Amino acid sequence: MSRPLLGTSASEIGIDREDREPIQQQIARQIRSLVLSGRLKPQSRLPSTRALSEELAVARATVVEAYEQLLSEGYLETRSGSGTRVAAELPETLLAPAPREQRKEPPRAGQRREPARPFRSGLVDWENFPHDDWGRLLGRFWRNPPVALLEHNDPFGWMALREAVARHLYEWRGIGCAAGQVIVTAGGLDAFDLIGRAILSAGDKVWFEEPGYPTARRIFSLGGAAAVPVPVDAEGLVVSKGIERAGDARAAFVTPARQYPTGVTMPLARRLELLDWAAAADAIVIEDDYDSEYRYVGKPLPALMSLDSHARVIYTGTFSKVFSPIVRLGYIVVPKALVPRFRAERVSHGAPPSLMAQPALAEFMASGAFAIHIRRMRRIYAARRRALIEALKPGDGRLYEIDASPAGLMLLLRLKAGASDEEAVTRLESIGIEAQSLSSHYAGRSRQQGLLLSFAGFSEADLAGTARTLIEGLS
Repeated sequence: MSRPLLGTSASEIGIDREDREPIQQQIARQIRSLVLSGRLKPQSRLPSTRALSEELAVARATVVEAYEQLLSEGYLETRSGSGTRVAAELPETLLAPAPREQRKEPPRAGQRREPARPFRSGLVDWENFPHDDWGRLLGRFWRNPPVALLEHNDPFGWMALREAVARHLYEWRGIGCAAGQVIVTAGGLDAFDLIGRAILSAGDKVWFEEPGYPTARRIFSLGGAAAVPVPVDAEGLVVSKGIERAGDARAAFVTPARQYPTGVTMPLARRLELLDWAAAADAIVIEDDYDSEYRYVGKPLPALMSLDSHARVIYTGTFSKVFSPIVRLGYIVVPKALVPRFRAERVSHGAPPSLMAQPALAEFMASGAFAIHIRRMRRIYAARRRALIEALKPGDGRLYEIDASPAGLMLLLRLKAGASDEEAVTRLESIGIEAQSLSSHYAGRSRQQGLLLSFAGFSEADLAGTARTLIEGLS
């Protein structure tokens, strides 16, 4: 067990590195227990993610992930300038124990879990995943691993994978970068945490799209950044509004290929306007390119980083959407001048992601199988997207407007004036349908109403049938 956490009178928090339970879940479980037992009172302030990670000797991204889980569950809340605290009002269902006969035992190994229901986000298609090829690659490297693999200590990741990522980005996104600029990460949480530590100081202003990606906004805010919501229009983040609200911002976080969650694409003129601001303001643009490979209509614009002549863009990508969320790997590409700063941060704060999947993924990409897999899945997802749009048409114009982005793995249904998307989400949940509300992606009070429907993990038949149920549920 690690030494006890300092700076809290509520209890001690420790981790067991030999336990099979992931460390972030150990932390979340213990904090949740302290809240439910009353030992952590409502509005009690928690240690910063940096302080807790240093105390427990774990990566800060691990603590951020634990806090993020508890925030989503309603146990914690965060406000600008006041850090992370226990929620002021906990749902009564969390505080009141269920009668013994109603309590559900956690699923045991081998038991079937409830299947995912449309339109749950974050899923990919598993039936067409190359399980056999992937298993052979993992076995090849780890049945008799080379000495170089066992002694690997580069905090930026396995070099062969970094080289494969650099080639992929040149061929698919037009980015000309060296493998030395590529950093392998443990996904988005790790990437955003590392970027924040490397380029931001407490109080630095950062533009965030409004609506935008709540997880990124929270992670950067937990690190001390001052989030500045900047509205999004039909061409993405409105640069002029950003300059008006905080022209001296240190950074801007954007999703130009397919704005999350509205799905709009930032055109060339707007991209150049953003890059011009960054160069003039000595600012950094953080480009989150999370699923640009899946574009179904037209040819995608090159990545923002490929247009950057002033080395102002930091690019982030992930394998969760294009390959599998299970590998828990992503990457950052940084301008050459920032490489030493990122290396120093990676060395001094936390361990790099697991090496287990990196050599296999590098070989999968180098062989051409990765590109084949993306093209195959793009055809499959395109068919699912068409099937869902067709099935939703009877309600289009009457209950909602279908906002079908030409890329990505979800659709947006914009609700009619006066409708509440949170009420719609609750109503759909009662009939077995999972959807996200558009309004939950806003930081300010002015919020548009809509439903986000993810289609990647479901068959065309399931999507069509669930769409009919959705229409009945909203009628």
